Amino acid sequence: MTLLWLAAAPGPERDAVEQLTSVNSQLLQYAEVLLALGGVLVLAYVVLKLGLPRMFGMRASSGCPIQLLARFPLEPKKTLYLVKTGSQVFLVGTAESQVTYLTSIAPETAAEIVELARKEESTPPKEFRHFLARIEKRREG
Repeated sequence: MTLLWLAAAPGPERDAVEQLTSVNSQLLQYAEVLLALGGVLVLAYVVLKLGLPRMFGMRASSGCPIQLLARFPLEPKKTLYLVKTGSQVFLVGTAESQVTYLTSIAPETAAEIVELARKEESTPPKEFRHFLARIEKRREG
């Protein structure tokens, strides 16, 4: 009630009330911007944590004619992929702007590689040459 009387009063009291309401509206706008920013950050976190792994995950779906069996990063922009199309398995290398067919792999060998890769996911990463040496030992034995 006092604010209404001050708002209707002429002079410096009225200016003080206008400044007070102006500061309150600016604080309210600032709080709204912070709330919207928080919402955007939460949405970005959810998309990055849940959406991207599902979109770019390496889960092979059985209904798809082309399946990505395994991915082996070599360097920041160089990666090896095991790709299965039908009953054939291929080793494909990618660089910054090129994809290179490397070799065809027997399905039995590919199954061993995928099994080893899944076991290695739980252990710290090692060099690729150690991985290849392990595959060669299994082939010989």
